[in-house]
Amino acid sequence: MRQRILLVDDDPYNLKNLAYFLRIEGYDVNAASNGSDAARILKTDEFDLLLSDVIMPGLDGFHLLQYTRSIAPNMPVLLMSGSPDIDSNEIVKRGGAGFIMKPLELDQLLSKVKKALERQDCRQSSL
Repeated sequence: MRQRILLVDDDPYNLKNLAYFLRIEGYDVNAASNGSDAARILKTDEFDLLLSDVIMPGLDGFHLLQYTRSIAPNMPVLLMSGSPDIDSNEIVKRGGAGFIMKPLELDQLLSKVKKALERQDCRQSSL
């Protein structure tokens, strides 16, 4: 079964292109254009990974990470942003699996996605 990713970005161009790229790489991708829509999707569906932009109107990536921890504490969450003010250590302290700086390098993105999913698979197999 293909691994499922919930992708969240308020930039429609990024959302469309990242979803396309991840699908080509073999992932089943659901896309949400904001944090509130993503939270609604997370209530009713299960995913192997959440990949979200940080800076979005309304429910931002940090709040979405916090919400995800409350309903799916073991699901890896990768956050991404083009802002130089984002502290990647703060993301990890809050329970995130990592941070990806925009503009995205697709090889780096794919590497971080694979690593986060592999760590998740290792955790599940040891239970």
